Amino acid sequence: MQIEINSDFLTFSQQMIDKHGKHYSKQADLFFERAVELAKKGLIHSAVEEAKFSLALNGYSKKQTRSHYIIGFIAQLYCDLGKIKNARGFFELGLKLLDRDDLDYWSDYEMYQRLKEHIDSEGWKE
Repeated sequence: MQIEINSDFLTFSQQMIDKHGKHYSKQADLFFERAVELAKKGLIHSAVEEAKFSLALNGYSKKQTRSHYIIGFIAQLYCDLGKIKNARGFFELGLKLLDRDDLDYWSDYEMYQRLKEHIDSEGWKE
């Protein structure tokens, strides 16, 4: 399959997913793992950037259903940095991506509710 670079964006994106989706899934996983390790070392700014890159790669992945995990992690990192508006923005985006038909919906929803409570408790930093 050849990717048609003159296609509209949606067609091009789908062709990239079809042809290279497995590769992007692996890369997204690697960058997410790297972000987690950086966060553990206290390198929060670097962790945010790695996680955001993981999210971008995940957009071309075959397993895009995990985006809300990456987004929740980014929200937590922004909260840790005291950037509450950014944390709320990512929180709201992640909450919208939860799929009610997913078997893990309720556990993911509860995770997001705990994240919201944490963000709200840090709201004085705004």
